[in-house]
Amino acid sequence: MQSKKRPSISALVTLVLLALPVASRSSEEQNPLLHAADVPVHPLVHFSADPSSEFAESFAMQVAVFQTKKDEGMLGLLHALNEMGIPFFVTRDLDKALRHSLVIAYPGADGHTFDSQQVRQLSLHVSKGGSVLSFNVSTGSLKSLFGFHNAVPSRSRHRVMFTASTDPIELYLNRPEEREVQLGNSKYDEIFWTNGYSSDGTSEVLAKFDDGTGALLRKKLGTGTSYLFGLSFQDVILRNQINRDYDAERHYANAFEPGSDVWMLALRAWYESTQPAAVRLGTIPDGKKSVLLLSHDVDWADSFDPALEFSAMEERHHVKSTFFIQTKYVSDANSASFFAGKNLVDLKKIQAQGFSIGSHSVIHSRGFNKFELGAGTETLATYHPRGTGFDTATGANVFGEIRVSKQLLDGELPAQQTVFFRAGHLRVPPTMPEVLQRCGYLFDSSFTAPDVLTNFPYPLPLGLSFEEESSILEFPLTFEDEEPPRLDLRVSDMLEVIRANAENQAINVILIHTNEARYKLKAEEDLLNQLPEAVIATDMLSFAKFWRAREHVTWTSRPDQTDTGIRLTVTTTEPVEGLTFEFRRNLKSADRGGTVSENHHQIVMRPLKAGERLTVDIRYSH
Repeated sequence: MQSKKRPSISALVTLVLLALPVASRSSEEQNPLLHAADVPVHPLVHFSADPSSEFAESFAMQVAVFQTKKDEGMLGLLHALNEMGIPFFVTRDLDKALRHSLVIAYPGADGHTFDSQQVRQLSLHVSKGGSVLSFNVSTGSLKSLFGFHNAVPSRSRHRVMFTASTDPIELYLNRPEEREVQLGNSKYDEIFWTNGYSSDGTSEVLAKFDDGTGALLRKKLGTGTSYLFGLSFQDVILRNQINRDYDAERHYANAFEPGSDVWMLALRAWYESTQPAAVRLGTIPDGKKSVLLLSHDVDWADSFDPALEFSAMEERHHVKSTFFIQTKYVSDANSASFFAGKNLVDLKKIQAQGFSIGSHSVIHSRGFNKFELGAGTETLATYHPRGTGFDTATGANVFGEIRVSKQLLDGELPAQQTVFFRAGHLRVPPTMPEVLQRCGYLFDSSFTAPDVLTNFPYPLPLGLSFEEESSILEFPLTFEDEEPPRLDLRVSDMLEVIRANAENQAINVILIHTNEARYKLKAEEDLLNQLPEAVIATDMLSFAKFWRAREHVTWTSRPDQTDTGIRLTVTTTEPVEGLTFEFRRNLKSADRGGTVSENHHQIVMRPLKAGERLTVDIRYSH
């Protein structure tokens, strides 16, 4: 599979940059007064715990994930559950799983997965009011539970179309982009495996593949329901998030593309509709619908003065943004060095105003995705990269671009701790998550949301592979300013994307280069002035810290003895403000640290300190 290619920057900028002089002096001769902080390189920490021990059973309203195959990947499903805030645990004990009303069997089931007694247990569980959701079932013993006649495997299916169903699992799928999902580009004769089902007449086909076979079945059995997906979340969520899909995106940027999100939203809707006392962790702080995360790339010598105009405008609107700074301390074929002098003075002014600063690499090479790893010993004194063109370089590697840029930002800016990164030209090498983690970063924003087909943050797996998480959280960008038409001419289009994401409580990230402060500044100001209701604007770092804290929250929800309310207990490891819980039932009141929202379906917790445990008693409306 060929790697994705980002659209080229404008020819005008290219000509200007290439016209700048090339210097042969060393970095010390060019910038003798630069200060570099110490950035330790940590050993690689692996996050590969057994999911059945990492995600333990703790309260009755959790979804039980029955792990059907110990040796197959789980990250696609785990990402979906965590990102949607659905409480769950993982087990390989079917009896334990069936103590819970909602059960997910993952990653699949064949003739060796369940014995005849377990098949009867599953059917009895559904008939008595439970719900079972499964994937890629190929055994005949489960045909009656899920209502299929045949299962046909294929690698030649490229689309899924949802039918005009009123099933609650499709609650959030109300837009054309959500009703038809591309799995891969038709230019590929073969993509990943799917199973196409034919109904036996007792089930309803909720979605079909492009060959007419069933992609999603729903069967009512007794007072419960079963759902069967003919695909894997490893392929339709995780594969997209690591950008190893088969060009499934319909756009590269500046569009609403929920190709991964539809499966997570279906999972959310299934949980909310089948669990009467459903409670989940919200995705947006303070009970809001969505956020617009403001960011700027400062990657040209003349981008610092206009950056001050953007920060001034944002201050007038009482918002902040994150500035990603290229620390260009060497001159090469692409541009003269510019991380010095007045530019540094301007940067310090921006930081002093309260704006957050991230790294945008050293030489901003279009060939960054092909750079070697490096040794991990790179410093300002020893790292001398040179761009020989936009996609070629000498003396450059991934460690140098990531570590040395952090050394300079942390060394030059007062009290700066650089934890956010964005790759030059959004070109991502597979080793990037490892290097970011080992150099002390926490967050990245180097993919576009339409390209990875998701509008939610997610953990970046090590090696951009299917097996193991890193500690880095990815915040894919929704809008950028280089694709035509001009940014100020597509404000209305951006607002429509923001409204679409707000319906799903997803995020929006905008990237605006600060190479000019006329039409781009006007576009951002117009966008801020017209944001839909309950959509807030803030900088990327503030929201990223919220999301990281959310990732590390543990909580339980237990009904009281009279079923008139619940007790919600929350424990944090990091400080967090605006933590929100979403309820299916109408809420009347909350005490001891929780506030009921105006829609009576949310609780916003008071600010929590690191390590704090808070219990809130909540009453339902009659």
